[in-house]
Amino acid sequence: MNNRFSAGGRLLWPVWGLGTFLAVSLVAEGVLLALGAVTAPAGYWTGTVSSVVILAGIGYAVYQIPTSGPSVDRYSRIGYWCSAGAVGFLLINFGFMAAIPTATTFQVVGWTRWAIGFGGGIGLAIGVFEARAIDREVAAERARVRRDELQRERDRLDEFASVVSHDLRNPLSVAAGRLDLARREHPDDEHLEAIENALERMSAIVDETLALARQGKTVDETEDIDLATCAEGCWQRVDTRDATLETPGTATIRADPDRLSHVFENLFRNSVEHGGEGVTVSVGTLDGRDGLYVEDDGSGIPADDRDSVF
Repeated sequence: MNNRFSAGGRLLWPVWGLGTFLAVSLVAEGVLLALGAVTAPAGYWTGTVSSVVILAGIGYAVYQIPTSGPSVDRYSRIGYWCSAGAVGFLLINFGFMAAIPTATTFQVVGWTRWAIGFGGGIGLAIGVFEARAIDREVAAERARVRRDELQRERDRLDEFASVVSHDLRNPLSVAAGRLDLARREHPDDEHLEAIENALERMSAIVDETLALARQGKTVDETEDIDLATCAEGCWQRVDTRDATLETPGTATIRADPDRLSHVFENLFRNSVEHGGEGVTVSVGTLDGRDGLYVEDDGSGIPADDRDSVF
């Protein structure tokens, strides 16, 4: 059974009770009338028809509330309104009964049934409308709080990225200037090209980090990327020491090249630093499934440290 129906059965007991009371009363009165044990007083059928309409409305509400009505948290309030409406309207009609003489006990019973049904139905309608209004207010408030939280997070991230990019650009500029001087003095030094590539990559990372902080985490632009070519290019930008890269097979994937490069560079650096001497790193696609993998043949994470690492 649906959880909302289960909760409705527990928390909407006044509504169920009202519907059961009306159904049993109408059936019992109909049997008495059919057997000729009683006669219908003036105005009886008008009240009976209205009670049948109310009973149908209660049946519809009992089905509709758990399927698409207010949240379960509001069910108890709906029950309170239904009970309060039935009791309140019954008390008012007791006053009318005392002021207006009734001809028979059957008339009192029918009037009582009608008063309970009509008052409970009105209370049920008020409870449902109130519950829906509360749900709308709660949803609007939660959305506002969430927007405010996201905005504060965005502002903090933007400020952090701006500070970091500013602090990194100064040493990068100094390093680039020193690199130009070194090229003049040692134009044939093969290590200078690697240094230049590393500095250009660092500058690109600073720009990407700042853009990511200002635009959010959503990947909006992707392109076809050769997995092996991208992995090998990232491998060249990492101090791999005596490690080896393997890219078995070939595949083309859709990705943001800059962010995929961040992933590969970080994973390669981690493998080289923690995988041990002569570690081999492999990059490839998953057999028969979407996705890719990066693995190494290093010693792995010590068993005692796995819980804290993951």
